[in-house]
Amino acid sequence: MTKLTKKQQDVMNFIENYFAQYSNMPTIREIAQHFNISIAPVQKYLKILERKGALNKKIGVSRGIELTNIKKLIPVNVVGSVHAGTFLEPIEDIQNQVFVDADITRGRECFALKVKGDSMQPSGIVEGDTVIISKDSVVSNGDIVVALVNEEAAIKIYTKLLNDKICLSSTNPDYPPLYTDPDKCKILGKLIHLIREYR
Repeated sequence: MTKLTKKQQDVMNFIENYFAQYSNMPTIREIAQHFNISIAPVQKYLKILERKGALNKKIGVSRGIELTNIKKLIPVNVVGSVHAGTFLEPIEDIQNQVFVDADITRGRECFALKVKGDSMQPSGIVEGDTVIISKDSVVSNGDIVVALVNEEAAIKIYTKLLNDKICLSSTNPDYPPLYTDPDKCKILGKLIHLIREYR
């Protein structure tokens, strides 16, 4: 990589720190706001940084910056929200993307969901988190899963009972467990990673 000027390095430092904090890349507007400049100079900085081999910029993608000095990142579609509580809301259409380390997904088909509710707070999953879900067909007792019951989705702890019924439970005792038959419950995948934004 060609040596950067101080201003170019400042932009790179902001992008790298932003990614370290949010597991996502800043938009051009967010970079401009941070440095209190207009969008045009930011676009110029990004072109120079791309030419110098510090990053790649995907055309037409809002958070399309890719850093060349970090591990390969995989885009994961955010397909809606999921309740850490009662079954209240179905999964929606693709809303955005987050980028995660390829070592996390390991080639598995994944999707992301925004968490709502407080039923999983004692386990460290809180409202506003983004969970990365692997579409694994096989889950084990104790796995945190996204389950679909009557077309409504929630994030719960999975347990298969001796009578073949499925128990979907929360870590918050205020929420009673749900017992259901396998044919009335579809497991959409299990939790493999969590992203938290501090804003």
